[in-house]
Amino acid sequence: MTTAERTRLGPGIQRYLLAVSITRFGTGLTLPFTLILLHEVRGISLPTVGLLLAVPGVVGLLSVPVGGALIDRLGPRVVLTGCLLLQAAGLAGLALGSTPEQVLPALLLNGIGLGPSFPAGNALLAGLVDGPSQSARAYGVQFTVINAAIGVGTLVSAAVVDVHRASTFEGLFWSAALLCVAPLPLLPSGRTPVHEEGSDSPSYREVWADRLLRRMCVLWLLFAMTGYAALDSGLPAFARVVGHVQPSVIALAYTVNTVLIVALQLPVVRWLGHWRRTRALAVAAGLWALAWGVLGVSQSTVVVLVFAAVFGVGEVFQAPAMQPLLNAIATERLRGRYNALAGGMFSVAFVVSPALSAVLIGNGLGRLWIFGLCGGSVATIVVLARLRTALSDEQDGLSLVGPSRSVLEAE
Repeated sequence: MTTAERTRLGPGIQRYLLAVSITRFGTGLTLPFTLILLHEVRGISLPTVGLLLAVPGVVGLLSVPVGGALIDRLGPRVVLTGCLLLQAAGLAGLALGSTPEQVLPALLLNGIGLGPSFPAGNALLAGLVDGPSQSARAYGVQFTVINAAIGVGTLVSAAVVDVHRASTFEGLFWSAALLCVAPLPLLPSGRTPVHEEGSDSPSYREVWADRLLRRMCVLWLLFAMTGYAALDSGLPAFARVVGHVQPSVIALAYTVNTVLIVALQLPVVRWLGHWRRTRALAVAAGLWALAWGVLGVSQSTVVVLVFAAVFGVGEVFQAPAMQPLLNAIATERLRGRYNALAGGMFSVAFVVSPALSAVLIGNGLGRLWIFGLCGGSVATIVVLARLRTALSDEQDGLSLVGPSRSVLEAE
């Protein structure tokens, strides 16, 4: 098989990416507006909303280990299908609920489905790729597709949302629920889990014994706390409460973010062909520190959009390196559990971040929240420097220099 054939994305990967794009379009419809729906439209206090938004992270954290074991036993497609059905039910519940008591069950369902969905999806894609060269390209394209779909979704939602008309929010959440179910027939099967007779059953104890995995978990937690968890819940709260920015501007910021990612991701993948994965991740952390620092200085419309752009540039360095690095240290037999433990760090972040940001911002300590995010990004760079010394060149991506770079440049 030629190098070009190894990096070409096959039909299974293409079907997976199409399914992901449909669900992520639905994500874009609701991403900037869960907090605004609950706080401004439903009239629930901001501290209560912060606690409610931590619920999906809590139950997601609890469901991730179970999900990882099910991935290794049943396969990632089965687990991902169940996750999407649960998320659909949760989104529908958010469209219907108007009090904390009514919203809570919806958030519980959403959290149970959301937590294991990330390791299930990543394990499914890892089972579809053929070799490390294709892996780097597949995860880069996946990130581009996801962000393109989210960007279109946020653009649509920005055009229709109105805080004075609850029906506009309800319509977005109903649409997102339907888009979780629609792509289920497209999901490819991937590799079937193999359980050799007489071999020990896979266990989390075996996975946790891997020192590299433990370090990766610390890294994932830092990236989640200073990245997506803060972006999803903290940015809308900070921009609205501190900067008094209009909801449409917040949606536009997400659109700017995703447009930049779509434009830059594949060129950056080509450029990173000779980089260590840890180096790319350190650049991402540095750019995120810069982005949060800029937002802390001012919250004007222009600054919010600049923040979204700088944050997006950091994401295009992170995406092609993060998942391939994790799966480079994972074994096929335990891939589900490796992805589940690392993905569980995101669930931890989505427990802590919404509550922390709501409490700090709601009590006039938004600048302290920003300072913590900048400090966390610097800590991420320190962790990466130490992790680099423990990785082999192949795990850190240096073995991909020749083949992956030449093929990407040829395209």
